[in-house]
Amino acid sequence: MNKILLMKFLTIMVAPLGLMKAQTAILTTGTTASGASGSVSYSVGQIAYSQKGTNLQIMEGVQQPYEIITLAVDDTSVSEKNILLYPNPVRDYVNIDFGKENFQNSKYALFDSQGKMIKTGNLTQQKTELNMATLPASVYLIQIFQDNKNIKAFKIIKK
Repeated sequence: MNKILLMKFLTIMVAPLGLMKAQTAILTTGTTASGASGSVSYSVGQIAYSQKGTNLQIMEGVQQPYEIITLAVDDTSVSEKNILLYPNPVRDYVNIDFGKENFQNSKYALFDSQGKMIKTGNLTQQKTELNMATLPASVYLIQIFQDNKNIKAFKIIKK
């Protein structure tokens, strides 16, 4: 009778221990970085993985992906075009100057730092002045098109 009670007691006490899981991580390095505005603790080299289906997946909170995205445009003929944009940084007006280049059938598209198109328009003169006075201080991207092909792109800093 005592053996049966002891077995039941041990079963009740030991069985839940097998269901409990602690966080495990083998770290190669880590430290705490601090500055005037606060501090952050970090670790490098956590190698705890979880098997799910046929693919090996990283456990939540252990290692998170870091993506680097590059904004690029198709610049097939950029080296051939001597188009100027000035002044940069700009306060109120920016000039797009084609110099000796052909400006016929040229358009522009202005984008904010999030990639949202702010305005578009036609470039009808050799030297065109764009009003940027109403735009907030930020970094903008302007693309110059000719015959619906991107021929030049500029980064504009608005003060």
